[in-house]
Amino acid sequence: MCGVMTQPNAANTCIGCLKSQIDITEGIPRTDVLYHCRECNRYLRPPWVACELESADLLSLCLKNIKGLKRVKLLDAAFVWTEPHSRRIKVKVTVQKEVQTNTML
Repeated sequence: MCGVMTQPNAANTCIGCLKSQIDITEGIPRTDVLYHCRECNRYLRPPWVACELESADLLSLCLKNIKGLKRVKLLDAAFVWTEPHSRRIKVKVTVQKEVQTNTML
C-alpha cells in the first residue's frame, strides 16, 4: 500500500500498513474502574488488598481487571507517570497477536 520494499511475508504488506488495517486490541477496553478505599488505602480485588502505588501487586491487580487480555499475548506492562495528586492510575500494556500465518503484530 505504501510502496516500500519489504521482506516477503504471508501478508505481503509492510508492518506499518498491516497495523493500520488490523486492530489487535479490539475487545480490550481502554479504561477500567479500580475501586480504592481512601481511609485504609486498599484496593478491591475482592477481598480488599493493600497495595503500594506503582508496586508489582498493584500492576497485577490492574492487569487482572482488564478483560480481553487472554486473546492476546502480553509482552510488557508498566505504569505511566501521572501527577502525584491525580487519582488515575495509567498502565501501558504491550501485546502481540498472530494475525495471519507466521505474521505477528
